[in-house]
Amino acid sequence: MRNHPVFLRLEGRRCVIVGRDTAALAKASACRAAGAEVVVVAPEVYRPGDLAGAFLAYASTRDADLIGRLVDEAARERVLLNVADVPAVCTFISPAVVERGDLQIAIGTGGASPGLAARLRKELEAQVGPEYAPFVAILRAVRTALGGDPSRAPARGDVIGALLGSPLLDLVRAGRRDEIDALLARVVGDGCSLDRLGLSLGVTG
Repeated sequence: MRNHPVFLRLEGRRCVIVGRDTAALAKASACRAAGAEVVVVAPEVYRPGDLAGAFLAYASTRDADLIGRLVDEAARERVLLNVADVPAVCTFISPAVVERGDLQIAIGTGGASPGLAARLRKELEAQVGPEYAPFVAILRAVRTALGGDPSRAPARGDVIGALLGSPLLDLVRAGRRDEIDALLARVVGDGCSLDRLGLSLGVTG
């Protein structure tokens, strides 16, 4: 069965993590980083109603009875559920993710081989280096600086396209701040620079 890939906005949403192993704590940390209101519940103290009001839930347990109760409650409460290593009961699959600031690359195999997804993630981490975090932060800041007026969308698109086709990424990789500022001033105009955008090469925003 094919999955539909999406990125979920968790800001201010309740997310329940059932488990206390490394996998569960990693999910809790990731949800908090996305702005979620996270509740962590140890498997042995899980009670009916713990999923009430949740948007999604992660579980890391081998207890078949608990998994069954989680599946039933998630269906009843309309909560998205992922149980680690039990894809048959999941309503969503958690991908392997490469993160570089705001840049996220998700890799999924439909639950067929998490090991393959993890291997591909390592390969991509070697190809997509840490320079992509400030690079994406610059693109975001330029887009914001150009404003949200729909009438300016074509011009904004042209500027972003010009930056994408420029040596900007290579300059960020090399840490050439003065050359970056010169490029921004030439392409974006209005004296655009890293300082005016409120950015430094070591801060992703």
